[in-house]
Amino acid sequence: MKKRIAVLPGDGIGPEEVEASLSILQTVANARGHKIELKMGLVGWAAYDVYGDVMPPETWTLCEKVDVILFGAVGLPVRDAEVPRDLRPERRALLPIRKHFGLGVNIRPVRIYPGLEEMSPLKNKFIDGGLLLTFFRELLGGDYFGDKRRSPDGRSWAEDVCRYERPQIELIARAAFEEARRTGEKVTSADKANVLDATGAYWREVVTEVHDKEFPKVALEYALVDSLSANLVRRPKDFQIILSSNAHCDILSDEGGGIAGSLGLLPSASLNPETGYGMYEPAAGSAPDIAGKGIANPTGMILSIALMFRHTFRDDIAAQAIERAVEKALFKGFRTSDIATEPSKWVSTQGMADVIGENLELEIAE
Repeated sequence: MKKRIAVLPGDGIGPEEVEASLSILQTVANARGHKIELKMGLVGWAAYDVYGDVMPPETWTLCEKVDVILFGAVGLPVRDAEVPRDLRPERRALLPIRKHFGLGVNIRPVRIYPGLEEMSPLKNKFIDGGLLLTFFRELLGGDYFGDKRRSPDGRSWAEDVCRYERPQIELIARAAFEEARRTGEKVTSADKANVLDATGAYWREVVTEVHDKEFPKVALEYALVDSLSANLVRRPKDFQIILSSNAHCDILSDEGGGIAGSLGLLPSASLNPETGYGMYEPAAGSAPDIAGKGIANPTGMILSIALMFRHTFRDDIAAQAIERAVEKALFKGFRTSDIATEPSKWVSTQGMADVIGENLELEIAE
């Protein structure tokens, strides 16, 4: 399979993570017979310094000509504060990319690896042996994209309209159920159907219809989002795949990251299943406080590449090889500073990528 990939390193630690991880992408593509064409581009403040725009026309043109985006991170708090919200990288680059390419399905696996239980704030008895939660977040609907208004005086009232259309819910529900059918896991659909009589009840209604008509053999349960939030820390192993709306799952997936103990280990994929277009990025953000120090954790980016092989290249063998290589590196005690404990083998950003790459060579050879 041949794919054109736009590589947008962005700001903060994004460039370091991307640079350390591209060899993983190339190694797996070569081993599995995939042809890839990498096109480098600028986004965020890195783009502004060259073009005077955090999402310049040159980057839009690049993204239009490729099949997939590998995205680092955008945003620098000091510089963000100097411009109006609508001109900040998240508002002018990240959200418009999602909307323009119809990336309505967001997948974020949250995993606690065996041996890293001490990173979690939860007691060991709740996570012993590791944990895997996969969050399916609807990414283009709800109050994030609804009409936004304030009273004429700007002080009396404000509203962000929460609107959901049937195709948006069907798309994310179908993606979650397809994953559950592949893995044999249970889906927990989270909503507020008890008080949100319009959108909450509608969400549950549409999810139920998709399940009953297309995926009747997949295990499905419903949960109120506030109750689920509590139960994720009380009994996290009771859950596997969590499906929810844009705002609700934004919160839940960050809670999952907190349970894991480090955002540096977390990948994500934003997909348009109808066109096949996708964007893959780590969950850690730009982390400018550690940028340029060579201590950022590239694991989230490398696991995002694994998601790329699974969902864009449709090559689960390649994805699993990367995931096993990461697991072996962690099992052997290699750690970047964000997850380092005693005793462990502290390595740099590139050092961690190199260790994972060495394990990957062995995985591919097998």
